[in-house]
Amino acid sequence: MNNILIYSGDDLVSSRRAFMEQLEAWQKQGLEVIKLSGKEISEESLELLSGPTSLFGNQRAIAIESLLSGAKSKEKENSIKLLATRSLGEAVVIWENKEFSKADQLKYPKNFVFRNFKLPAVMFTFLEGLAPGKTKNNIGLLHQALTLVEPGYLFLMLVRQIRMLILAKDPKDVLKIAPWQKGKLLSQAKLFKIENLISLYQELSEIDYQEKTSGSPFPLGNLLELFVTKI
Repeated sequence: MNNILIYSGDDLVSSRRAFMEQLEAWQKQGLEVIKLSGKEISEESLELLSGPTSLFGNQRAIAIESLLSGAKSKEKENSIKLLATRSLGEAVVIWENKEFSKADQLKYPKNFVFRNFKLPAVMFTFLEGLAPGKTKNNIGLLHQALTLVEPGYLFLMLVRQIRMLILAKDPKDVLKIAPWQKGKLLSQAKLFKIENLISLYQELSEIDYQEKTSGSPFPLGNLLELFVTKI
């Protein structure tokens, strides 16, 4: 049985890039890459792809997106078993937009090899450590995070963090997250005034607009640094 490589993890940008680079490498090797959606995959569709070549004799590889995640079904279970035991093209690769724990990985066939891309710890240290009056520390951690995380993804996570802090200030207790996450957010939110958080969120909206309209001559990394100085 050939190994089936699964690109996954909470670092979606890196896992997606690695997945696409694999497809490009196959195409450069002359393979015909067949792309399938995990939501639409079936035993019948996989049976039609049995064998290493197409009807025209072209060697092929199979790329599947989001097969293991989502709702479980008998059809999906049978498709996974078929993938694990049947020769489908020269190679098969799967991309998933989530992380699979070691325990979760053991639930799948032995030839399903997971390559989990994890976000660097410094990114979470930066986000969870943001606080007024700590500009030097905030910028230092931002610079460290930017060496390991793409500015675009870090921006999205920063937007999420500020939004969550705003929700944490709501007396109606609208946060629906794990207790340990809520405890961290509540402690961090106490360091901010609600009007400051709303102002920061509006600032991020402006940065987003500038990025989408090419309205700023500065790269996103510099805009993030300027944003952090305003906290």
